[in-house]
Amino acid sequence: MSDDLRQRQQLLKIGTARAGRAPAPPAPPLDALFPQAQASEAEATLWLSLGALDLWERSGFLPPAGPSHAAPDPAPPEDLRPCPPHAQAILSLLLGGLYPASLQAEWLRLLQRHGGHLPPRFLPRLLDTATRQPALRAQLLPVLGERGRWLARMQAEWAWAMNDAAGEEASWDTGTPEQRLLALRTWRARDPQAARDALAAAWPSEAPEQRTALLPALGVQLSLADEAFLEAALDDRRKEVRMAAQRLLASLPGSQLGQRMLARLLPLLRVEKPWLGKARIELTLPETHDAAMRRDGIGVSAHPGIGEKAGWVMDMLAAVDPRVWEKQFERSPRECLALAEHSEFRAVLMRGWSLAALRQMETNAASEQQAWPRELALWWVGADIVRREAVPGALLGAIAARFHDNAGGASAALLDALPDDWSGDPELLQLLHRLADQSRDTWTPALTRAFLLRLQAIRPTLMKQGQLGPTQLLLSPFAKVADPAVAAAVEADWRASIKIDSEWRTTIDRFFDLVRLRHEMILSFQEPA
Repeated sequence: MSDDLRQRQQLLKIGTARAGRAPAPPAPPLDALFPQAQASEAEATLWLSLGALDLWERSGFLPPAGPSHAAPDPAPPEDLRPCPPHAQAILSLLLGGLYPASLQAEWLRLLQRHGGHLPPRFLPRLLDTATRQPALRAQLLPVLGERGRWLARMQAEWAWAMNDAAGEEASWDTGTPEQRLLALRTWRARDPQAARDALAAAWPSEAPEQRTALLPALGVQLSLADEAFLEAALDDRRKEVRMAAQRLLASLPGSQLGQRMLARLLPLLRVEKPWLGKARIELTLPETHDAAMRRDGIGVSAHPGIGEKAGWVMDMLAAVDPRVWEKQFERSPRECLALAEHSEFRAVLMRGWSLAALRQMETNAASEQQAWPRELALWWVGADIVRREAVPGALLGAIAARFHDNAGGASAALLDALPDDWSGDPELLQLLHRLADQSRDTWTPALTRAFLLRLQAIRPTLMKQGQLGPTQLLLSPFAKVADPAVAAAVEADWRASIKIDSEWRTTIDRFFDLVRLRHEMILSFQEPA
């Protein structure tokens, strides 16, 4: 900025009346272009000269000379299908900020199923968005196309989108702590051994805070090949690093840590069948706590409301694959829970098994891992408010994230387990809100229909009692995951049951407006590109 322009801006702040003077016309050669006839007043002179000087400086700016670079090679031709025009128009609407951000991820999934690539005009905007919101990257990467990967090489912060070894290694070597963590996770998904070797090579020079942040990345594609590295991390000087290693080893089926925990537990647990009453699990609390137990994570964290020794048992249970107990007790998961239900240490057993099931879900997507989470969720639905405290909310959140796939019929079974009238149970309302709000994809038509039937059954009660809040709590997230065709089919019936001037009208309108938009979005990918 020139001194002339700076002085005039200062005069603008002071005011010509207070300054007691008018600004002089601009210096040559700009003075010849200055409209003197319009500058009879001091204020006009000031404003006109400010505008003229600003335009003069911007139009006359010459960028500093820099090293010359050859133009980059053009992007290779696309091998994915073009995006249909109507789908592009809907994406423009979604990027306007008036609709939930989750719809952008759904749009990208639909584009991938269509086999298409993102139109070039949207690439910079979505690359920037996914740089700030890493959760969007899994949906964006498959549809970037050749142009998107070519463009990602032009900006250092977009290196993650190159999705190749060179980009990952560059981010790992020179990126910020956040970029290095994301690069390591991506690298693990592509080449687990190479990523672990890179972490092992850098481990001695990493700061304790970085070791704590980076180690959980081994949870991606975790296998017994990582066990030796994690076992060594159990002796790290940093407590948080040791805890991260303990958590990963506890979620690794067949790990030595899990076998050590099981060896400690077997002498403590037994099934008792009294003459009168039902079979139950009897627990003998451990007497001592040694350095080996502490190394494996036993007793390193407090468990409020649970005695110290009972907490040790909970830590052991959390580190053992819960399927072990099916063989040990010769019972199904549901029957194992029934044994715990009649135990004096029910809360310890239920919470320990819940934590173990959660850890297995975090690192293993196999459907055979879902029996214990399903049975624990069903037990939670039927339990009272006190007993429900044994199942951590994180397990219910993990179940919600996978609710859409209905693996083994688990999701449908959970909806079927709801009582006939669950409107008076705020925890069940919160659970259903969580199932819809945290689900990662669209629900199947069968799940959508089952949820609508459940909601339809209690809607008269909610309306009679004037409980608009619970309905809003459920419909708002459900509109983002419901199968649009199934939901749209009940629109006429729902609207007919609501009076035009009812306070419920706005909630119902918002729900079906979003459902119709999602339905239109799905249909837009069925038109020719």
